[in-house]
Amino acid sequence: MSFGKDFKEIRKNRSYSQAEVASSITSQSTYSKFEAGIRDVDASIYLQLLHRLNISADEIDYIQNGYSYGQKQNLIHKLFSINYNHTEHLRSLKRQAVDFLEEQYDQDIKNVYLICEAFIQLYDTKDIEVAKNIVGPIWESVSKYGQWYLNDIRIINTILFLFPVDIAIKFTETVLVRLDTYKDFRDVARLKIAFKINLSLLLIKDKDYVRALTIIVDSLQCDKRKMDYSILALHFSREAICRANIQGDGSAESLEKARQLLIFYDDYDYWERIHQEFNNYTS
Repeated sequence: MSFGKDFKEIRKNRSYSQAEVASSITSQSTYSKFEAGIRDVDASIYLQLLHRLNISADEIDYIQNGYSYGQKQNLIHKLFSINYNHTEHLRSLKRQAVDFLEEQYDQDIKNVYLICEAFIQLYDTKDIEVAKNIVGPIWESVSKYGQWYLNDIRIINTILFLFPVDIAIKFTETVLVRLDTYKDFRDVARLKIAFKINLSLLLIKDKDYVRALTIIVDSLQCDKRKMDYSILALHFSREAICRANIQGDGSAESLEKARQLLIFYDDYDYWERIHQEFNNYTS
């Protein structure tokens, strides 16, 4: 696959000459042949050219696929953006993963399949042990890695709630330290928020309401402006759960904040779900 044509379009759009783009990276002749599709360049030169044009590898790949994700990236993107409460979406994504795997084996897509199947079985059987067994191979594999990268961390976050609180806490603490090394990388702040709010639910399930409340309040104080409305509403509702269990009252204000926020966005279905969660953990 030649990327030269797209590099040429970006370069000309920014009024750069070939010499300006190639300067101190490679020869103009080599770069000219790359644009013409006559030759490729090695990875180190390719990355330097991307930096020179101020464009990411993800974006050039997106452009190369006709301004859409490639099949594999599309499935992974769907996994991390899907609502896991919508089983019809999970079943659709699972079918797409199966179709992909019938054409070629890919461990990342196998993980997509396993995670979808785990959530579907959890919905159908209400048995968390069944779901845990399905994603067990993913957990076992990822837990042995010497270092985690962002895709690994997103996978961990997806299946974190299936495991005992002590293990989840240990993993979360390690992940948050790891994410500090990515502090300026795109979307990492949101990923840290997701880990914190997921950990809060594990602690609520374990009836450690004080610790859960500490995490939620800290997240609100540090990251409120980085949250989208649904995550912010979830923070408010879980704050209400903790306060109701700790104080016996004092939760109404937080829960009302969640309700007003979701009503403002006309997200009545989500309000029903988090209101149900509140009732489950305060009854």
